[in-house]
Amino acid sequence: MFSVESKVIIFVVVLTAAYFIAATPVMMDDGFHYEGFAESLSRGKLDFKSFYGFQGLSFFAVPVFWLTGSHNSIIIASMIFSLLSVPLAYLVGRDFYDSRRAGYYFLILFLLTPYPYTTMMRGFQEAALLFFILLIIYTAINKKAWTPIVWGVGGIVKPFALTLLPLFVKDFWPQFKLTKLRLLSINVTRFGALKLMWVVIALAIGGAYLGASFYQTGHLVNNAAINSYEGNFDAGNPPPLIESFVPGIKGFLRVGANLLLHFRKIMISPIVIMLGACALWFNKSLRLRKESIAAIILNFLLVGSLTFSFSKYLLPMTTLFALASVSYLLKYRWLMWLVLVDSFFVFLPIWNYFGQEFWSNIFIYLLPFWATIVLSLFSNKKRLN
Repeated sequence: MFSVESKVIIFVVVLTAAYFIAATPVMMDDGFHYEGFAESLSRGKLDFKSFYGFQGLSFFAVPVFWLTGSHNSIIIASMIFSLLSVPLAYLVGRDFYDSRRAGYYFLILFLLTPYPYTTMMRGFQEAALLFFILLIIYTAINKKAWTPIVWGVGGIVKPFALTLLPLFVKDFWPQFKLTKLRLLSINVTRFGALKLMWVVIALAIGGAYLGASFYQTGHLVNNAAINSYEGNFDAGNPPPLIESFVPGIKGFLRVGANLLLHFRKIMISPIVIMLGACALWFNKSLRLRKESIAAIILNFLLVGSLTFSFSKYLLPMTTLFALASVSYLLKYRWLMWLVLVDSFFVFLPIWNYFGQEFWSNIFIYLLPFWATIVLSLFSNKKRLN
C-alpha cells in the first residue's frame, strides 16, 4: 500500500512525464554538439575536438541512443533526469527540515523553476545539472560517503556544480592534531580509507575528463563561450579558457540582474531569492547555513568573473536560496501565494523566448504552474509534520 506522500510523488512524476510528451523537442544551438558527442561516443569515438562544451550529460545519453536510436537522445536523457528530480526535490526538502510539508514546499519550488525543463527541449543541459545539484545537497545533508562522486560527475555536466563543495568538504577533510611530540597526525577514524577512496575516484573522474580534452584539443575545456556567439566558432581550435574571465563590476552587477529581473529569464521567483537570503542571514540555526553561504559566494565569484553570463549559471545558488526560503514558507504559509503569483512572471518570459517553440499553447506550457497551485492547497490543508 502506497503512502500519501508516495501517491503525491507518483502523481507529479506522471503529470510531468505527460507534460514532456506533449512537447515537441527541437534541437538547437549547443544541443547539436552535445548530441553529436553522444552519438560519436556511442560508436566508440571520444571526440572533444569536433564538439565543444561540457559533455558530462552526453555520457549518460549514450545508452539512450543505443536503446532508441533517437537523434534527440540528449533531450531524452534530460527528461529522465528531470523526472528523477521530482522525488529527489521532495526528499531534499523533507530531510533538510525533517518535515513532510517542507518536502512538498521544496517540490513546489522545483516545479516553479521552469528554465531547466523548458530549455532541455532544445538540447540544453540544465535539467541534468539541477538533478546533480539536488543530489549533491541530498547526499551532503545525509552525509553520504559517495558525495564526492556525485560532485565530480555533476562538475563535468556543468562546472557550476563544483561551487557546492563547501556543503560537504568538512566531512572529507582529514582532521589533524598535534601529538605530545608536536608532530602532525591524522585522525583516521574521522578520515577513513573509504572516504579517501571516494575522493580519489571523484578527482580521477574530473582528471580523466580534463586530460582527454587537453590531449585532443590542447585545452582542459573546449570552451564554447568565447566567440561562439559572434561569428564562426571553430570547435577544433577553441580560445584559451582564461579568455572567459575578465573580472569587473559589470559582471557582478549582471549576477544581481540575473537573480531578480524577470525579463532576463531568471531561474526562480525573486521573492524566493529574497526570502532565502534573509533566512541565511538571520536564521543562525539554519542547517548548513555557513556552508550554503560559502557555496553561494563561490557561485557568485565564478559567474561574476566571466566575460558573459546567463541566469542558468546561477542554478546552484538559486537552489540553495530556494531551500533556505522554505523556513519562512513553513512559518508564514501565506507567503507561498505571493511566490506563486510572482512565479507566473518567471514563466512568462521563458514561454515567450523558449516555450512557444515546444508547446502548442501557454495553458499547456503552464501545466507545472497549475500543479503547484494544487500542491499548495493540498500541503496547507493536510495535517503534516
